[in-house]
Amino acid sequence: MTPGSTNLAFPAAVAGSADTAVFLLRRPGLFRSAPGRAVGSVAFLAMWITLATRTAHEGGGKPTPATVALSGAAFAGSVAMLAIHLRNRVATPRVFLGTALGGVALADCIRRAQR
Repeated sequence: MTPGSTNLAFPAAVAGSADTAVFLLRRPGLFRSAPGRAVGSVAFLAMWITLATRTAHEGGGKPTPATVALSGAAFAGSVAMLAIHLRNRVATPRVFLGTALGGVALADCIRRAQR
């Protein structure tokens, strides 16, 4: 990381990873009761972990187009999840947090890509 540069995408991705992992750990029965939801959550966890790894590796430098696309996918997935929860009237602070984290990661990647 260069002096004065920041990488907000990394802590956002780590927080997204932790939140998704805790969600899965607290609901071990989800794999039996709602396997599709469980697999989707595992895929989302893999996406967050990949984003955290990529942003850590890139530091505060210019992200690769793949990292920008991955952050966009994390944000889009979070927005979709928020919409589904709002439609079903089961939105909790977690889904708003996930969307905010995805937005921070995407905004930071775009900001750093434009340097």
